[in-house]
Amino acid sequence: MLKNKGITLIALVVTIIVLLILAGVSITAVFGENGIISGAQKAKEKTDETVQQEQEDVEELVNKLDEVRRESLPDTVKEAIQKGTIFTVNKQIKDATGKTMTVPKGFKVKEEELIENGVVIADSEGNEFVWVPCTVDEYKKHEYNNTENDKGTYVEDTSESGETDAGWTTWYYRSYSDWKEETDETENKKSVQNNGGFYIARYEAGVPKGASFYVDALSNNKTYQTSKNDISGNIKPVSKKGVQSWNLIEQANAKTVSERMYSGDTYGVRSQLVDGTAWDTVVTWMSKEYPGIEKESTTHGNYATNSEEKTKIKEDNCLWAEHLYKYKKSDGSSVGWCIAKNYQYGLFTSGCIENWTDTTNDAADKYNSYSSDTNTYKYNYFVEMATGASDNTKLKNIYDMAGNMSEWTTEYGYHGSETSSKKYTVLRGGSFDYGGKTAPISSRNGNNSAVNVNPLYGFRVVLYVK
Repeated sequence: MLKNKGITLIALVVTIIVLLILAGVSITAVFGENGIISGAQKAKEKTDETVQQEQEDVEELVNKLDEVRRESLPDTVKEAIQKGTIFTVNKQIKDATGKTMTVPKGFKVKEEELIENGVVIADSEGNEFVWVPCTVDEYKKHEYNNTENDKGTYVEDTSESGETDAGWTTWYYRSYSDWKEETDETENKKSVQNNGGFYIARYEAGVPKGASFYVDALSNNKTYQTSKNDISGNIKPVSKKGVQSWNLIEQANAKTVSERMYSGDTYGVRSQLVDGTAWDTVVTWMSKEYPGIEKESTTHGNYATNSEEKTKIKEDNCLWAEHLYKYKKSDGSSVGWCIAKNYQYGLFTSGCIENWTDTTNDAADKYNSYSSDTNTYKYNYFVEMATGASDNTKLKNIYDMAGNMSEWTTEYGYHGSETSSKKYTVLRGGSFDYGGKTAPISSRNGNNSAVNVNPLYGFRVVLYVK
């Protein structure tokens, strides 16, 4: 009996020892250097490192995507460091609606606008241009429904089907069929197709500071010469607000200085005198927002029919001149222009005052060189505005396409005789001695010699992206 108890005790001791050994092994397996807990801790640390790396990778990807997103936004809504930056290459940008445009090398986006509203760009010297969005199919001249002969009178375009584009007017234009463009129409169309539009000067061509006939509005320097047809010295027009309009210039000289404005590789554009296709495309684009502007532009331009009582087109601080037109009282026949030699600075009111007789007024410098005998002659005075003098003349961020100056274009013809020494060049829009109904923004006048120099005739530059 004692013998069996001894064996049982030894077995118990052996069992305890085995259990202790097993417990030690288990503890080592769980808590040892290479145990379960240690392994789990290492796995956790490894997982944390992986998660951290993944987070860093995700953050880097997000940053890259954000950069791409910012680059796709218009320059006008990027961070301050991007606003106003002159681009060193032609850059395509996109607005909030998804429309795209190309900002050319050498220019910056100046104003915050949707592309459809007319984005304004500027070069380093402050010349401003407006983007005209259009497809290559929208870039075209207006096709007249009414082909009535318009020699000697103006003709309004009409449509039997009631089309909305009726109302485009012409003078001495539909009588002739030999009209051509002095520009590379193929290259212009290619630029529009590749970039989705073109640029037009925000303002009528202004006189540059380097010209002998420049008027400094800020210093109220009234000295003013009439030799604006002199283009020597490589002078170029400007497209800036509040500058003396560059009129009294032949069409060929307007074409030459327009092409000078941006040449070479400094800028990503070609500059030229506005062509007929570009003008019509702009008018069509404007008429979408301003229905009827193509046939009645009185309230959006400096016209003779604009008086203070009618349209309130006036500004307190701007540059302007008063030109006189002289008539014989005996038979009402015209004598000609008495061109102002001085500009005035201050309160401006657009329009025409008939039968001017006040000799205390400064109009045309008190008759200039003409007789002031009001018993024999009568005088109407007309106001010429500086560029962009009134915001009432702004359509789609573009000033004075209606009224102020009739503008030379590259469209020309010889009226049926290619051997003729007389070349005719088309003027667009009205002027400060016209009415907004008879010469609206769509007006096309073809009865003007290309060498004609007149205070009513100015010009405008367009840009095609290279």
